Amino acid sequence: MIKNLKMRTILTCVISVVTAACILLLYLSAQSGMTSLMKKSALENMKAALNAQTTLIEEYVDHQEDLLVEYSVNPLVSDYLKNISNQTKQKAVQAFTEEYYTCLDNWEGLYVGEWNTHVVAHSNPNVVGITTREGEGLKVLQDAMMNADVVYNAGIIVSPASQKLTLSMYCPVYDTDNKTILGYVGGGPFADNLESILNNLRDAENETTQYSMINVASSMYIFDDDETLIAQQIEDEMLLKVIAEITANPNAEAGEILYKDAAGENYVVSYQYNAAHGWAVISRDSEKNLYAEAYSTMVELGMICLLSCFMIGVLSWVCIHLSTKPLASVTEALLNLKNLKIYKEEKLKKYIGCKSEVGQIATALDSLSDSFNDIIGTLDMCSDSLTSSAMKMTDSSGVLMQCVEENATATEQFSERMEQINNTVAQVDDEIGEIATVVSQVESKIKMGNAKSTELMDKVLEMRELASASLTNTNLKIEENHNAIQEAMVNLQSLTQIDEMAKQILDITSQTNLLSLNASIEAARAGDAGKGFAVVAGEIGNLANSSSQTVNAIQAICVETKENIAKVQECFDNIIAFMQNDIKTQFEDFVHATNEYNSSITQIQEVIGEVNECSDVFVQAVSSIQNQISNVQNTPSDTNASTEGIMEKVEQTRQTTEELSGIARANEENAMSIKEIVGRFSY
Repeated sequence: MIKNLKMRTILTCVISVVTAACILLLYLSAQSGMTSLMKKSALENMKAALNAQTTLIEEYVDHQEDLLVEYSVNPLVSDYLKNISNQTKQKAVQAFTEEYYTCLDNWEGLYVGEWNTHVVAHSNPNVVGITTREGEGLKVLQDAMMNADVVYNAGIIVSPASQKLTLSMYCPVYDTDNKTILGYVGGGPFADNLESILNNLRDAENETTQYSMINVASSMYIFDDDETLIAQQIEDEMLLKVIAEITANPNAEAGEILYKDAAGENYVVSYQYNAAHGWAVISRDSEKNLYAEAYSTMVELGMICLLSCFMIGVLSWVCIHLSTKPLASVTEALLNLKNLKIYKEEKLKKYIGCKSEVGQIATALDSLSDSFNDIIGTLDMCSDSLTSSAMKMTDSSGVLMQCVEENATATEQFSERMEQINNTVAQVDDEIGEIATVVSQVESKIKMGNAKSTELMDKVLEMRELASASLTNTNLKIEENHNAIQEAMVNLQSLTQIDEMAKQILDITSQTNLLSLNASIEAARAGDAGKGFAVVAGEIGNLANSSSQTVNAIQAICVETKENIAKVQECFDNIIAFMQNDIKTQFEDFVHATNEYNSSITQIQEVIGEVNECSDVFVQAVSSIQNQISNVQNTPSDTNASTEGIMEKVEQTRQTTEELSGIARANEENAMSIKEIVGRFSY
């Protein structure tokens, strides 16, 4: 069924099917790659956010520890611990403690104690003199401070005094030999500040992810989105599963698990573990929320692929129908020529003389129609002339036969009628001369037809050479365009360098953001003197966030550009394939058609050659008759010639007449054959 469809319909269907298949493969490939990439990116973003919070917690704790160390190394503290009974030094240490405490941000308290935890100076003067630890608890605290590098951090605990979450820290105070312990300093800030900083970071990221901070050793909440759970025992199965995994792998600083809740919804859980403090920061989000952007992007990509497939099909149909519209007229003209209808196609007149392929074909068909018309006109004239000559020859042979019969019955009167016979022979000679003239005209017409056919043959050969040259030029142009397209696509691939540069800028932005965070912490530590520095640090942080957004946009543009380059490559490949498989094939078909025209014209020349041979035979026969008549006319008019001689002449005349009748019949048959050939053409 396909071979009977029109070429434009086949091309449209093939292009549409190939385009749909390619776009489907592209969509499936993109769906697999992009979904995996976007899911991986979402997980990386989740981990990055969690890592940022973990880093912020560690920096916050380190800063608080530095503040406690700075307090412990003050000479007033060590001098007083060497001489506890000195009231002057006690007042100086108490004043220094209260003053230092006022510079701290949201601390529960700050104090100096002897090695037995007897408090000798406190930010709250009312609690000076109490002993915080005794017995086994004292021994555990002393061992922990001695084993610590600088500061023993007991972690975030519920303060017995305020019942609030507090970062509990202790720092030993050494003598000048850095070995002898004189006492210790203790204190810690409330956890509210840290919770506020973490919440601000989450709000800036605007995520649906849920965060928790837990104490792995005690299985208690430190922070959670649900504030009612803070400082409570953990009962959440997901968090208990995380604690179990951390316990099984205590050296792992980070990890992730998949969890399905009671409602059957899948969750992705990521955690960061601080082994030094026994804390774990945990983030979790449902796969539905985490991969929402990936699913939305796949739906949009599917819609774009469907729209692209439809648009390519429509554009292919329009372009093919517009570009092949003239071929319908060319096809109709060639079919007419196949059926020997050589009248000119009106629709092709506007293409005659054009340099395009259709124009060259139209010009060749117009010239071919003119040549056929000339040949047919010449053959028609020759056939008419042959028919007329045959009729005259038939009449003349009838007259000759009648004369022969009369001569046979009146042999004894031959002598008396010799003059009449001579007159009749003279008349026959005139008729034969006239026949010879007609035959000469037929011969000249045949020669003219042969010349016309030779000219037509030259034109067909010229058409074939022209089509072959066009086919060669088309192949060269296709190869040049293919090389140019490949070179252009190689140049377009240099856009991938932009993506690499964008990644480098993104790394610089991350470092700038971290620098801004450190600067903000130092500015907070400096108090009022650091407010201006804090503003600068905030602006640097905003600049880093803006740069990060810009780089992400650049990366998105690079991805889109790569996809467009792939589509452009695909479109160019389709164009080259169309030129190679369609236009080149049409040129080859045209060359084949010119070869067929050459064969047809050769057959016509053979027919004309046969007619020419018949005319030559006819001329020879007429010459023979003229010679015989001359012999008859030159016979002496001897009235005393014998009857036997006269009868011989009569028999010879009868035979000549029969030959003339046979030639006339053959001439008439040739004329009918030419008429039949001419009748096969429509013009």
